[in-house]
Amino acid sequence: MIIEEFQTDRLIMKSTKKEDTTFCLDMWLDDEMGKYLSDPPRDKAGDTYLKWKEDIEIYDGCYYFIAISKETGEYIGACSTVPSEDNKHWDLGYSVHKKYWKQGYGTEMINGLIKFCYINGGRKITADVAKENAASNALLRKLKFYIEKESTFKKNGTDIIYENYTYRLDLN
Repeated sequence: MIIEEFQTDRLIMKSTKKEDTTFCLDMWLDDEMGKYLSDPPRDKAGDTYLKWKEDIEIYDGCYYFIAISKETGEYIGACSTVPSEDNKHWDLGYSVHKKYWKQGYGTEMINGLIKFCYINGGRKITADVAKENAASNALLRKLKFYIEKESTFKKNGTDIIYENYTYRLDLN
């Protein structure tokens, strides 16, 4: 089931369209906002990102959402979730534009995604976070996620390797 839109208290969460992709890439490829993401720096982003922009409206096993303020209509952030084949395990990704950091939008986006996953059969949710990303680690702990495992990932287009946690939330 592909859902086009859902809402939280302050946000409209809609399926990402071509016209939203520049905002997403501006966050993900930004040196500050994308620091702890696996996405490369802007100057190393290649054809993969151009293809993603063109193909965003074709479902490829990942649900991409853009978060828009109900009050102002401004883009706040972006998030995604990928279900397992049986829809029981869902993996999350999220980012909030730095203009909106420390305003509760990350919490609201993730809570909205948790509900989306649960309605669609999700009973286990995971999210990978760089150990150095203090804000994201605190956010997931606040939402009752626990560390399931530790590993590393390499930031694409660089030699940077981050240690990371895979957080998990079990739903009843």
